[in-house]
Amino acid sequence: MSIQETEFRNGMRQLGGAVTIVSTCNGSVRAGLTATAVTSLSASPPRLLACINRQGATYETLSRGRTMCVNVLSSAHKDLAMRFAGMDETPETERFEDRLWHRLSTGAPALKDALVSFDCTVDSVLDVGSHGIVIGEITAVSFGDEDGAPLCYRDGQWATLVPLTDEVIRRADMA
Repeated sequence: MSIQETEFRNGMRQLGGAVTIVSTCNGSVRAGLTATAVTSLSASPPRLLACINRQGATYETLSRGRTMCVNVLSSAHKDLAMRFAGMDETPETERFEDRLWHRLSTGAPALKDALVSFDCTVDSVLDVGSHGIVIGEITAVSFGDEDGAPLCYRDGQWATLVPLTDEVIRRADMA
């Protein structure tokens, strides 16, 4: 028995996740999107996976160029996350305009001030439903601001992580 799509979406909204920008290129064409469906897959060999909607320009560019960079965002990047999610008025063709981007070994755009950027070649893609599960072989890692707080997203809200202290735990227990 299958559940309704609405029930699935409402349930998944409760799963908070780190916010990334998955960027790619094919020649001079750059594309990117905001994603929370990114995770480590293997340390040996180093691999990660990202789930990308197959209807978008990013998936098409990634499929042709076979590279991607997963840029882990800090809380200072909320505006950029919104831009790459299509939540502001910026056209897709101008998303890379006002930030400092550089290229690592694959040539995919890497955000200079990301917490960390994982530069990857596409190892394989498994098409499942509306999305492609993209497995990336990590070829380079670029570290940014180690002190930055990661940007997170849950139930339509932007958030960040704060360390749990004894005081925070006491307050939660009293609630």
